[in-house]
Amino acid sequence: MHHIYNVNAGNVAEAHGYWNAIGLSNQADACMNAGQIDDAIALHQEALVLKLRFCPEMSIQTGITYNGLGAALIRAGRLDEADEVLQKAFTIRQAEGPRLDAADTRDNIGALREAQGRFEEAREMRLKGSEKNEIMCGNYKCTTHKLYALKNLSACGACKSVFYCSKACQVADWRSRHKPLCKAHTASQSSSKEQEKKDTEGGEQSHNQGASAQDVA
Repeated sequence: MHHIYNVNAGNVAEAHGYWNAIGLSNQADACMNAGQIDDAIALHQEALVLKLRFCPEMSIQTGITYNGLGAALIRAGRLDEADEVLQKAFTIRQAEGPRLDAADTRDNIGALREAQGRFEEAREMRLKGSEKNEIMCGNYKCTTHKLYALKNLSACGACKSVFYCSKACQVADWRSRHKPLCKAHTASQSSSKEQEKKDTEGGEQSHNQGASAQDVA
């Protein structure tokens, strides 16, 4: 079971260590917003070490840090490491805790799947919250911080794998993150369809040539 761990306020060392971890997490978030990704990763890792001293590994408190660390690792291109910590965050946050937290982690995993070129999986992960109207805007810097019904969001017109609460958020995410990933994916899809078309036409030509040869014989 995943749960909120209540730090023993009577234990000065434990309380001090835990609040230090929270301070490190807040600093990490500030670094992320400032684009200082390596610093954010280091701070999240420090916070995680402290939290693991005072909280169970699969507690809601550690889930917060796993999620933040995963988001930073994606930005750094360290995708395998991001996958590992985000899966832990997902397990914790899907089980219990604020619904917004679970949606946040689903969107981070969606962004990870995009970076891995696994766009259909990105869409599926984000849509896990659709039945309960619990989807987040795909723009990392969206200021609304709220849950949406799918009908109130707009999907990327090209890949259909990420959803936005407004045109402004879609443009911001396109410029800061989504553009190269989406363009590479759609180019790959177009190339695959073109090759399938050529293979089909080639097969039909071979079949027709074979039939003509039989007619002559």
